[in-house]
Amino acid sequence: MGKVVVMKFLAGSFFLALISFSQSASAHLKWFAVDDQRVNLSDYYASYTNELIIGGLLFCLMLGVAIWINKNLTFETFPTANTKKQIIRAFSILVGLSLLYASYNESILAAHYSVTNRVLVILQYFQAIVALMLIFNLFPKAAATGLIFIYLILATQLGLLEVLDYLNFVGIALYLVLANSKDEYQQDIAAPAIRVITGATLVILAFSEKLLNPDIGLRFLTFNDWNFMHAIGITFFTNEIFILAAGLVELLIGVVFMLGLLTRTNTLVLLAFMITSNVTFMIQSSNSEAVTELAGHAPILAIALILLMSGAGNKWKIA
Repeated sequence: MGKVVVMKFLAGSFFLALISFSQSASAHLKWFAVDDQRVNLSDYYASYTNELIIGGLLFCLMLGVAIWINKNLTFETFPTANTKKQIIRAFSILVGLSLLYASYNESILAAHYSVTNRVLVILQYFQAIVALMLIFNLFPKAAATGLIFIYLILATQLGLLEVLDYLNFVGIALYLVLANSKDEYQQDIAAPAIRVITGATLVILAFSEKLLNPDIGLRFLTFNDWNFMHAIGITFFTNEIFILAAGLVELLIGVVFMLGLLTRTNTLVLLAFMITSNVTFMIQSSNSEAVTELAGHAPILAIALILLMSGAGNKWKIA
């Protein structure tokens, strides 16, 4: 009995610790801040060497806690075939709605990938067609192929490194193909595939928007007072440290997903992040930003539904 109480306490502590930096870790900062690098990374990290070491130690500690909890406190759920079918339908609809909103907003996949040339105009209309196919469940495998096509064409226009931030769309397409397959093995690897790719996407975002490009976050915080540490009296926790912490938290969540640890708990943390950022925008009366955030996060919400249903799956995990 005592061991169960301790494990539940650690699980709860792990959950709450990750939520601590939910706001800036959840918002896609490139949607709201102009990408104009001004911070010298060498000087930046030289100024925060001690904080970086402490952050790295906490990262390792929390990863170790996650491994221990996953080994000692696990549970399985077995959704019915009808429940699974309905969740997959909701998954397709949410992704479709996000793509449809992007087309309406004259962008491709994400708010800051604006339609700026003839190729992207054609891609915008094709994206709308793929969105409608997903919403109305028309030829899901063909829609998935179309989604991969959109991603690849966007990569030719913007560069592969740029679109790596949205590798989760490749995971979504792969899941649609595998989950709709008649082959049992392919069905079994559908959830692990989207879990690993989602984790990889979060790792990439942790570096591209925060750890290797802190200027984006710093300028975001200049216009959006999201550093809640000041509000609770911890004034030494500067915006620079806040962005560093947010990047490490996002990195941790991504690694935990990739390793297949505490997948449902990790997914709940991710959902808490999205809800917090949307609520914060609404409290600040930033309605336009709230809508952008909600539409942009719809694919992540769709993935969350799958991971809450399936957990880590039986493949590609360390325990």
